[in-house]
Amino acid sequence: MSSSFITDKTIIVDHLSFGDDLKDISFTIQKGEFAAIIGDSDSGLKSVLKIISGLEKPSSGFVSVLGFDPYLKTQDYLKNITFLSRESSQILKNSPPIDSLEITKEIYGLSDREFNKNLTELTQFIKDPLLLDSLIFKPKVLLLDKINLDLDSIYEYNKKYESTNLITSEKIDHLMNLVRRVIILDKGSIVFDGAIDEVITKFAKEKVIKAKLSSTTDVKLFTEFGSVKKYDFPYLHISAPRTTVSFTAAEMIQNLPINNLIIEEISVEEIIKNIKNGI
Repeated sequence: MSSSFITDKTIIVDHLSFGDDLKDISFTIQKGEFAAIIGDSDSGLKSVLKIISGLEKPSSGFVSVLGFDPYLKTQDYLKNITFLSRESSQILKNSPPIDSLEITKEIYGLSDREFNKNLTELTQFIKDPLLLDSLIFKPKVLLLDKINLDLDSIYEYNKKYESTNLITSEKIDHLMNLVRRVIILDKGSIVFDGAIDEVITKFAKEKVIKAKLSSTTDVKLFTEFGSVKKYDFPYLHISAPRTTVSFTAAEMIQNLPINNLIIEEISVEEIIKNIKNGI
């Protein structure tokens, strides 16, 4: 497809299938949007990004990114995307930051003036050398596969340069203040596509309190605080309503022999189960 194809839809995925990983999925990502795809480890998360980046060819369906067919890997296309994954991060870690930047400068044909300008702008809010190396050529599309880099800096880049960002994750915790929209995959199919606030209010009404006990306690006491998800001394997991979870945690600290305690979102698997059950 020609790059002259004009649309505000930066990423178009239409009836995409890929082996057993993806089953007839469709979605679009608008210019400047920061969206997330979440699911369990078997849901085809990585396959989606590999196809959008051009690393894999779909079994069937249509994919367009910036008006290009990703699998053709044209120079104009590759100059406008970056694909960051755990694996790519590990590769970059083995190179001194300045060496990686110089290599990236040559690969993307940046002039000295453009390179220095970009470096000056980006280092105002990006401190991670791996992230800086991936953004020094100012890509329009960021594909982020379960990375552990500075998401706040990526969010700032998105706002400053109107990049289109798509991130995959097996958890929802760190996405809540980052994205407005989530696409949820289950066994390769889309079960939800909409606002993350809707996911939280409708399908994640509870949080999980994870505590480590200093001594054994009568199990009957646990049920006073919520639904016991796991008890394998010294570890105790209890789910409680989101609206009262902080109060419940405080009560547990006062009444149980707790060494430490954290509060987490429920798992993606539980969210998917709630969506399917309509609760």
